[in-house]
Amino acid sequence: MDVFHLTSLRVSSRWMFARLALAFFTISFSGVAEAADLLASQSDAYVQASGSDAWTIGNRQIQLRVDTRSGDLEIAQLARSDTGTLWPASPAEALVTIDGRSVRLGRSGGFALSVVEASQTQGGVALDLTFVMSGTSLRVTRHYVVYPGSPTVETWTSFKAPAGAKSLTISRIDVWQMTMPAGRVHWINGLKGDNADTVHDEAFSLQAQEVVAGGTLTLGSRGRSSEQAVPWFMVQGGEGPLSLFGALLWSGSWQLTVTRDTTPMLMRLGLPAGVATQVRDGGPIDTPHAIFGLASGTSDSTRALRSFIDQGIRAGRPLKPMVIYNTWFAYGTRVTEETMLREMSSAAALGAEVFVLDAGWYAGAGSAGPMDFDAGLGAWEPDPARFPNGLAPLTDYAHSLGMLFGLWVEPERVNLSQVGSAGVDPSWLATHQGNYGSDHAAQICFASALARRWILDRLTTLIDVVRPDYLKWDNNMWIECDRPGHGHDASDGNFQHVKGLYTLFDELRSRYPEMLMENVSGGGNRLDLGMLRYSDVAWMDDRSAPSVHVRHNIEGLSTVFPPAYLFAFVTDHVGESVRNASDISLYFRSRMIGVLGLCFRSDDLSPSDTEAVKREIAIYKSLRGTLTDASAMLLTDQAAADAGPAWDVLEEITHDAGRVVITAVQADPAIRRLTVRPRNLQPDAQYEVRSVDRGILGTATGASLMSDGIEILQSPESAAHMLTLDVQNGPPSDPIAAASNRKFARK
Repeated sequence: MDVFHLTSLRVSSRWMFARLALAFFTISFSGVAEAADLLASQSDAYVQASGSDAWTIGNRQIQLRVDTRSGDLEIAQLARSDTGTLWPASPAEALVTIDGRSVRLGRSGGFALSVVEASQTQGGVALDLTFVMSGTSLRVTRHYVVYPGSPTVETWTSFKAPAGAKSLTISRIDVWQMTMPAGRVHWINGLKGDNADTVHDEAFSLQAQEVVAGGTLTLGSRGRSSEQAVPWFMVQGGEGPLSLFGALLWSGSWQLTVTRDTTPMLMRLGLPAGVATQVRDGGPIDTPHAIFGLASGTSDSTRALRSFIDQGIRAGRPLKPMVIYNTWFAYGTRVTEETMLREMSSAAALGAEVFVLDAGWYAGAGSAGPMDFDAGLGAWEPDPARFPNGLAPLTDYAHSLGMLFGLWVEPERVNLSQVGSAGVDPSWLATHQGNYGSDHAAQICFASALARRWILDRLTTLIDVVRPDYLKWDNNMWIECDRPGHGHDASDGNFQHVKGLYTLFDELRSRYPEMLMENVSGGGNRLDLGMLRYSDVAWMDDRSAPSVHVRHNIEGLSTVFPPAYLFAFVTDHVGESVRNASDISLYFRSRMIGVLGLCFRSDDLSPSDTEAVKREIAIYKSLRGTLTDASAMLLTDQAAADAGPAWDVLEEITHDAGRVVITAVQADPAIRRLTVRPRNLQPDAQYEVRSVDRGILGTATGASLMSDGIEILQSPESAAHMLTLDVQNGPPSDPIAAASNRKFARK
């Protein structure tokens, strides 16, 4: 160890106990012969050392071994623990660029390994390796975290120099890089702007591409995380049965670069080229967190991500899909205390559980029309003319009806008329090359600690008075701030703003741990695993109709996100009116595969409309227990308004496969029947198959259902069919229906 000057080895305080369980956690692969010491453990997650220069972190599903035997930090092995299948990763692990020089962590880059720490984290285990750069006091730590139950590794890099030390520039900020055999790269398009082609459904479309020899594939977003592509990918193919999936837990700009010479393919995931930041004044700099993991295909990676989300991102905080009423498309800014109290009563009678007062509650809103929410933005005070008693009575009334009360805010933006007079300091406003990016509004740069403190004071004052149960956090403007004086340089305004945003979210979560938060960003411009840590539901797209577009969005995004996080409204839309609806079940069921939202005037509904809406809401409430714990998989191609499949089918399945919801929608009237074959069921278990419209259809084994399928016939009532599959503990109620060749027909 003299090469690395290893000065200390720190392990969990539970090390002695953990050593007793060594036989349980040690996993043997060919080539790993050294005696292993268990350093930290939690459930089936563990960190162990093999000698003095190799460390393994993993669980029953994944194993990552890194070592410094070559002199540099390298990946020695990445594998599935349960099968022993290796992923052919490159040895090079960490590459950093300091003052313009790209170096590896280790001897070749002038680093000495100083400290190795293994510990328990909240719900998992961590391995941290700290290197010191020769000739400087810079300390660079490479972090790895694994949680029980998911074949996923979380990683990031920290940089720190003591106070008074020379500032250093960190650039080409890759969170990880890996060389592997060429394979097919899968990704999901982002929102693609307000003018994305809804006919061809560009937004949130599933994509895949082979990178040709000599070619390059670049994905990412220059502003917010999911403007152009969702920060997730999967590589399928290569030389084995496994797929590699990865994601960035980050809400700002990012970049994935895939380059291929001949056979090998190099992937680099991190911030865009050109972003540089300073390590100075003793303040640490962390890169964004990223993950990588191993799965046997898309649906397996989705399940793996769901386990990681529950443990590693949500830290056990459950998702709670509820029926959410929102005022925006129904009322715009024409909201008053009287109209809101009346709508609350109607919404509660329909079955709504959350009532959200959207934009326009503040003074000045609506001066240029019913949808003008820019005027007055940043005042932080309810309009006394429309809400003479403030907003707190709305909270009280919602609670009296058994509902939660939610409130819209947009803290990152302010109308220019409010600057100065409302307490907003002009120096806090973000500019790019001297411009605000708008003639009437500006972005507040959250890199500024003073700006964040002012916003936090306004928010907490509002929350303490109104006492909302739910906060809808919107963001309708983004520019790359290069203004001096905010705590960032010319190229890292985006990076530092997102860091500041997360700091503010941490403070809000600490103060109001039970308050739910909705993630909105001019639609789904910030759909990423970083925002999922702080928010409980995510609005996907301001284009909340037609139904095929909503299903398209959920079917694409549920590859990464739990369905219980993805939110869309049933609205009065041209061709899909809630009043005298031609297929009310289609409209509701296209949304209830995610989080069900309502956005229409309840007093416009006829008695028959009202009863139909109540029925669909009751169906949703009977299914959402499954959605709370489920991951999703497409059984067909993704729904699309143009050249989509004749039927689109989404399966939502709990982790133990004990309960399944299948939603099948007929898009082509000429294709009158479809055989649906569920996946990932318990083969030997008996499942009761039930239609939400027709009741029990029969029982069959999981193996039978997966091989023979369930036949669905065209219905004269609705194009949207929903089935539930529930494992039965006792004998099947219908022995004939349990026969292995049984198919169920919905008439």
